[in-house]
Amino acid sequence: MAKRTEFDDALKGIYRDNTDVQQEQTTDYRSLTAESVGSLILGVLSALTFLHWSLAIFPVMGIVLGVTALRKILNATEELSGFEISTAGVALCALFWAGGYGWLYYSHSYSIPPGYVALSFDEIKADPKTGKLPDYIIRYAVEGQKVFVVGHMYPGRKMSGIESFMLVPTLDHCKFCTPTRNPTEMIDIQMVGGLTASFRTRAVRVGGVFSINPDYLVGELPYRIAADVFR
Repeated sequence: MAKRTEFDDALKGIYRDNTDVQQEQTTDYRSLTAESVGSLILGVLSALTFLHWSLAIFPVMGIVLGVTALRKILNATEELSGFEISTAGVALCALFWAGGYGWLYYSHSYSIPPGYVALSFDEIKADPKTGKLPDYIIRYAVEGQKVFVVGHMYPGRKMSGIESFMLVPTLDHCKFCTPTRNPTEMIDIQMVGGLTASFRTRAVRVGGVFSINPDYLVGELPYRIAADVFR
């Protein structure tokens, strides 16, 4: 009977040890919040923001889920985990959102729209001796080529709601409008499709169908753009 009692006590000790271990493991376990995982996934998908403005929905939702997860975890630190995952998700969302919008703004403001040809004021200058316009510039006009030109708005009376203006290479000169200035250094801009502009002192970018006024020799501007793009 003494041996039996010792054996039973030994079993009880082992049972108690296993029970204590299980309780400790149960106490140490913390569940991972679903919002943390969702935030991280949306953080990766936020890279799509570089493709279009509307895809910012991914970083917005990711930040909302990440912040929600962080609040839950901080309010129940002994029960919930995923603080690092949530932080990474929010950081990725913010990074791709800012980077994507920065890239889209740059592309929209400075890149040449599809179907347009970049044109500079140096290219449209007439021959100083003969006054003849470049052949390929004439071809652009004949074909109705869409061009994209960078220049400055010459100041006029209106500051907003401008439907037409003169585009010049720089505002450093003050004699663009006088007959002594080469008229091929100016472009007559006519806004189309209900598009209007507001005056800016910085450089603007104008795109539209290019044409030539054949009567420019009598003092009128030779070049005109029916502008459907103004940036």
